[in-house]
Amino acid sequence: MDNHTEKNYQLTVKGNVKMLTMMDSFATIANYNLLSNGPNAIKPELQEYILEEKEVKLTEYFDPNTYQLIEYVNKLAKIYSRQHVCINAAGAIKGLLNMPEIKGKWEVLKRELMHVNPVAAFEVIRHKDRELNNPVEVVENLENTHFMHLFLYAFAINPNDAESKRQQLVRDRMGIGFSMPVIQTFTAEKTEDGHTINTEATLDTGGRVDKNLITRVTGQKELDIKHYTRAVFKHNENGELTAAEMSVFEQLNNDYKSDLYLQLELV
Repeated sequence: MDNHTEKNYQLTVKGNVKMLTMMDSFATIANYNLLSNGPNAIKPELQEYILEEKEVKLTEYFDPNTYQLIEYVNKLAKIYSRQHVCINAAGAIKGLLNMPEIKGKWEVLKRELMHVNPVAAFEVIRHKDRELNNPVEVVENLENTHFMHLFLYAFAINPNDAESKRQQLVRDRMGIGFSMPVIQTFTAEKTEDGHTINTEATLDTGGRVDKNLITRVTGQKELDIKHYTRAVFKHNENGELTAAEMSVFEQLNNDYKSDLYLQLELV
């Protein structure tokens, strides 16, 4: 990839979620600008990127409460609308260079929340203050956003390897906050204008899941955990990601299920 490139992407997210008696479907469209700054000056083994979220729209929803919830989540997420990150060769974020800017945005939003409803905002503020004082947690959350999840998922896969496998811990995409052991299989193929990487991931039944955490958060004691991911990543001749599609199915049990579809396109 060139040292300095600028790309614009559009991300479409569609989801179907069941949590106990609540069932909902939704869709969002977001626009992003991604600037590649090349190697970091101090640690040249890391690549610098600046990601800016330009706009997020909720385009479909079934439950009116979904609109309010996603608008609220987006408001909190706006403090991360600009991310200046360093990424290593394995596709992991190893540095966030604009943390002071993010904390400044949070202080402004915090005052707004306190003004509107200090009692209701108390727990949210306490949680976000704790998160922003824990750089490791901040980075983990950034890696788990929909855009970065797609951008980094096959980041380190060699297009010259016909097939490769790896065991990985991935955060659940239902938003519960636990890690799930999966086995990922990648297959690469050359195309006329670059290469394509196809991916499948299934639950690693030999891995460990923090079931106590899941029970504590959801109240569910009887678990039947499932995970399946299928994705396609298209790259041009310079190795730049031009399009990606991913479908993720996750289940805790029959009362907690999620179908998620992500589509990223260069615009």
